[in-house]
Amino acid sequence: MVIDSHMHLTRKANFDVETNTRMGLGIPEDTDIDQLVGWWKEAGIEKAVCMGQDMERIWKNNFGEEYVLECYQKYPDFFIPFASVEPVDAAGRFSREKLEHLKSRVKDYGFRGVLFTPPYGQYHSNDASMYPFYEFCEKEDVVVQYHHSAQTGPAVLAPTKYAQMQNLNDVMVDFPDMKIVVEHIGYPWSEYLFVLMTNHKKMYCDLAMTFGRPTWLAWNMVIAKEYGVLDRVMFASDFVGCEYDYFSANPAEDLKKWIHYVEVELNQICEGCGWPVFTEEELRGILHDNAARLYL
Repeated sequence: MVIDSHMHLTRKANFDVETNTRMGLGIPEDTDIDQLVGWWKEAGIEKAVCMGQDMERIWKNNFGEEYVLECYQKYPDFFIPFASVEPVDAAGRFSREKLEHLKSRVKDYGFRGVLFTPPYGQYHSNDASMYPFYEFCEKEDVVVQYHHSAQTGPAVLAPTKYAQMQNLNDVMVDFPDMKIVVEHIGYPWSEYLFVLMTNHKKMYCDLAMTFGRPTWLAWNMVIAKEYGVLDRVMFASDFVGCEYDYFSANPAEDLKKWIHYVEVELNQICEGCGWPVFTEEELRGILHDNAARLYL
C-alpha cells in the first residue's frame, strides 16, 4: 500500500477569479470527493495527507480550507488533515486570528499538521511572527509543512528569496523537537535540504511535483541515500484538480504511473547511469513506511 503525503482538497469558489486571470493562472474545477477517494484507492493509496493552501494575504486564494474539515469528517479513516494558515496579516504583522484558527483545528477537530507557504505569502519562515505558531506546534506535536522551494510560473507569484533554505536552519536551531516536512524536496536546493535533514532528525521531505524530471529525481534520490536521509523521503502527489498541473482527467492513472516510477523506473535509470540502486525496503519506505512512521 501507499501513503500520499501531500495533496490538496479544493473548491473552485475558494480561488479568486480576478487575481488568477490577471496572473494567467487557471482555476481548477471541483473534484467530486467520492470519486477522488475512489481514484486514490484504485491506485493503491490507503491514506492521504490533505490540506488547503492559504494564500489570501496577497493572492486572495485559500484553495478550500473549510472543505478539508468537511472531507475529513466524511472520510476520517482515509484523510490525514492539515490546516493551512498565513502567520501574518495584510500589514505584515503577527496574526493572532490565524494562530487561534490553527489551535482550534488541532484541539477541536484533530488536525495533524499545518502548511505554510512563505514564497506565496512573501514572508520568511524564520520571521519572529512565526514563532508563536512554532511554539504551539512543537508543544502539541503538530507537523509543520512548508512549500520552501521555487515555483514555475510568474516570478512574482513566489519570489525565491522567501524560500532560501538557510531560513529553515534558524527554525531548526530554535525548535529542535518540531516535526518538519519540506515539499518538493526543496527544489532546486535539494542537496542543501538533505544536509539540513542530517542535522534535524525530525525533518522529512516529499516528492510532490518532481516526477516530470525523472533523471534529476533519480540523481537526487542517490544523493539522499548518500547523506543517509532516504528514510525520511515520502511519496506525494500534490493533487489540486483534474487536468490541472501534472494531472490528467483520470488521476488514478497518473498516480499509478508515479508509483511505478518509484517501484521500477527509478532503479532502471540508476542502472543505466551506473549509479547505486535502491533496495526494496528503501523503495517501500518512500511509498509507505516513512510517512507511516511520521503519521500513523
